[in-house]
Amino acid sequence: MSGSSLVLKQSTGWFAAGWQFGEALGELSDAAFKLYAWLCLNADRHTGQLQSSVPELSAALQKPESWVESALRELLERDVCRWGKGGDLLEVSDWYWPYERNSCRDESRSREYVNQVRQMLLAPACVRCRFTAADERLARDFDQRGVSLEQLQRALWLGSARKYMALLNGQGGMPITSLRYFSGLVEEVRQTEVSDSYWQHVRSKAEQLERQWLQRQGGAETALR
Repeated sequence: MSGSSLVLKQSTGWFAAGWQFGEALGELSDAAFKLYAWLCLNADRHTGQLQSSVPELSAALQKPESWVESALRELLERDVCRWGKGGDLLEVSDWYWPYERNSCRDESRSREYVNQVRQMLLAPACVRCRFTAADERLARDFDQRGVSLEQLQRALWLGSARKYMALLNGQGGMPITSLRYFSGLVEEVRQTEVSDSYWQHVRSKAEQLERQWLQRQGGAETALR
């Protein structure tokens, strides 16, 4: 063997595909293996868990729900994965999961994370949200996936700035009503490598656009009186 070391082109986002992967490849059908591989790539590395449902898996994999149901049934029957509490939390079993699992996260810390997400979400004026049970589930999913509050805050700044620009241009439609609006932006933030000063600029821009939009809203209300 040569003395040169292998260098990854991308340092993050990798999954340790060891003997478990090879064993699953030989045992599972093509559909079940594809679903297993997708779960491994998207599950929380610390817990091997992913909050999802058959319709969400169908959309993510761009496959019919019947295809997902069949593949998932095979994974459950072979004990490759199992449903957690509530029936919307999939967990890859220990035999097919290469990482050591962390102990259960402290519930009080998890509640604090969700509360912080709620406060951040309801702060922008362009958000009209009651923070429903669906929003709370998504916040917990962010927590399990390792999304930091800082990353989520940056996604909120970015999404709000874009929303205000659309509203000011008469193209924004209704205000934001759900945390899910920011889901794609969270991934965008996590994959964007820029300086902290860039995000401070995004924050300032969002605040500036918010003031402009509120002033326009106030002027419109005065005109109607």
